[in-house]
Amino acid sequence: MGGGAPDRELPEVLGDASVGAQDYSDGISEEQREFLEPVDSVGEFFEPDIEAAAKAEPDVIVGDVLEIDQETFDKLSEVASTVIAEGETRGDWKPIVGMLADAVGAEDKLEESKVAYEDCLATLQEDYKDVLADNTFADVGPMDDAANFYIAYPSSIVGAIYEEVGMKPAASLPTGEFPKGWEQYSTEKIGEPLGDADAITVTAKPDGTVDPVMQSVLDNTLFKNLKATKDDHVFPVFSGVTDYESATAYLDTIEEKILKPLQK
Repeated sequence: MGGGAPDRELPEVLGDASVGAQDYSDGISEEQREFLEPVDSVGEFFEPDIEAAAKAEPDVIVGDVLEIDQETFDKLSEVASTVIAEGETRGDWKPIVGMLADAVGAEDKLEESKVAYEDCLATLQEDYKDVLADNTFADVGPMDDAANFYIAYPSSIVGAIYEEVGMKPAASLPTGEFPKGWEQYSTEKIGEPLGDADAITVTAKPDGTVDPVMQSVLDNTLFKNLKATKDDHVFPVFSGVTDYESATAYLDTIEEKILKPLQK
C-alpha cells in the first residue's frame, strides 16, 4: 500500500510504504531529513500541493487536523481516501500517531516503537529521580519579535513529554487549560512567570542554535537576572517529536542536554 502524508507524523509510521510527504526540512532533524529524502515532496508546512499529491498516486492520505482545513480535506479526498487525525490538544501526539497507524495498518510497528519509548522513559525516571525531585522547569520559545516570548505547557508536545518524564513546572508559571499548547508573554515581565524556575529549556533549531529573536530575549538583562540563568541552567533543546521513535530520541536529548547537567 502506498501512502501520502500532508502530515510529518506519518513517514515513520508508514516506513517504506510512504510515497509522499510535506517538506518540513527547516524544522526536522538530520535523521528525519535522511528518512524523507527518497520520498516525493507534496507541498510545504500548512501548504499541501494537491497536484503533487495526485502525482504520487497514494492509496491513502493521512494527516493532522491542525494542518488541514475542510477545503483542503475535500480536495485531498478527490485524490485518495483521506484520514485526518485529531487530538484534544497539540500535546495529544500519542493518539494522533495511533490513529495514523490504524489508518495504514501499521499497528505492529507502532506497538514496537511504543514499548521502546516506555522502556526508555522508565529508565530515565529511575536514573534521574533525585534531579526530577529537586528541580522545576519552564520551556520557552520565540514570537515574532523580542518584545514577547511564549511558554509551552503540558497541552503542547514538549510539555506533555516533560510532564510524563516528571519534570515539574515552576510554581511561578501561570495555570490554566492553554488549548493552543502555549501562551505569549511580555519580555518586560519575564520575571513573573519564570522567576521560580530552577531550569529553563529554550526552543532550538535542529542544529542546536537558537533563533535570533529568541537570542535577543536571552540577552535581555531581565532574562539574565533570572535564577535559572544565574545558575547556568538554561538549556537550548531541539525536540522534533512526531512519533514514538522521535520521542524516544527526544528522551535521550532530555537526558544529555538537561537532566545530566543538572545532576552535576
